[in-house]
Amino acid sequence: MIRTDLLIIDDILPSSFSPFRTIEYEHYLRFFGAHLVSLEGWRPFVGPTTFDQELAALPIAPELKARIHPSGDLQAVTARVAYMTFLRMAELSLPWLEERQLPFILQLYPGGAFQLHQPRSDEVLRRVIASPLLRRIIVTQQPTRAYLLEQLGCQPERIEHIYGGVFESRGGFDLLRDKRLYPRDKETLDVCFVAHRYADNLTAKGYDLFVAVARGLVEAGHANVRFHVVGDYRADHIPLGRIADRFSFHGVQPSEFFEGFYAGMDLIVSLNRPFDIRPGVFDGFPTGACIEAGLHGVVNCINDPLDSNPGLVDGRDLILLDFDIDRAVGILDDLLAHPSRLYQIAYTGWRRYHVLFDTDRQLWARSKVILDALREAD
Repeated sequence: MIRTDLLIIDDILPSSFSPFRTIEYEHYLRFFGAHLVSLEGWRPFVGPTTFDQELAALPIAPELKARIHPSGDLQAVTARVAYMTFLRMAELSLPWLEERQLPFILQLYPGGAFQLHQPRSDEVLRRVIASPLLRRIIVTQQPTRAYLLEQLGCQPERIEHIYGGVFESRGGFDLLRDKRLYPRDKETLDVCFVAHRYADNLTAKGYDLFVAVARGLVEAGHANVRFHVVGDYRADHIPLGRIADRFSFHGVQPSEFFEGFYAGMDLIVSLNRPFDIRPGVFDGFPTGACIEAGLHGVVNCINDPLDSNPGLVDGRDLILLDFDIDRAVGILDDLLAHPSRLYQIAYTGWRRYHVLFDTDRQLWARSKVILDALREAD
């Protein structure tokens, strides 16, 4: 029998495919003495590995790994409160939670079967909201909060709005010490695109628009600009023609790759199209990749199609673009022509991101929600 105050139910751990979950759940394993049961759903993302292989490779303290269990152990758990991330986890877990009469908290990130104005997603959310076992829904984006309130009639007191996600801000990167600047430390200005590709889709994350922006910048005469693609995108997905020699494709990379990579990047371009992969599916603002880049002093050049911006200032903290490619090229052309201004935005954005996405701040806000639920369970 496994007895714990806090039970985490997840489908990705012990795989480290989703670093934000690794950071968040490692904290709960340590701070609350929590246990985690894995529904072992990582294989479509990382391949046919075993639970034991993934657990051995998971980059957390060894003494905490004994608290991560395979799915077969779920029936042996007795807990006071359950916690899960993404609507898909709630859908899979709700019958078991109801059977056990176990109170729960749902962290409702974009993605994970959460789709705006879609009957199946709405049905699951209504079941979650109606459950007397629900203690809180943590939302991380204003459109999510508005949707729960206005479309589904969720009571405001059941919603905890914690903007942003749990990303690593404590790595010790110092922009003034570690950033490689043009032309002091390198001969090129470097623009990157970082995203996972879903199936054959090249448009949802805006890879096609990134290529269009790159063409425009080369045509504008930037001989010293290079373009970098991280993720499962290849040079033959969109023919690059005469700009092919400006591109580097780095493939899918583990978390530890990005510390050195982002230190040499100047801009990250992300022009996401909501509802493109499937109806109702949208990304957070900024995306996880853009947050991690911003924490390393890479200027976020991004769009905000759902008006999710919590107050980041265009031209000071980041560069706001839209789907007008000629306008985007004009803005980035001017920015690349004035590296001192570019690096001023990099600095102010870096400082601002370290306030909004400070790891300890994000963890404590969530931990307080869990503590409140545990007190209610007494």
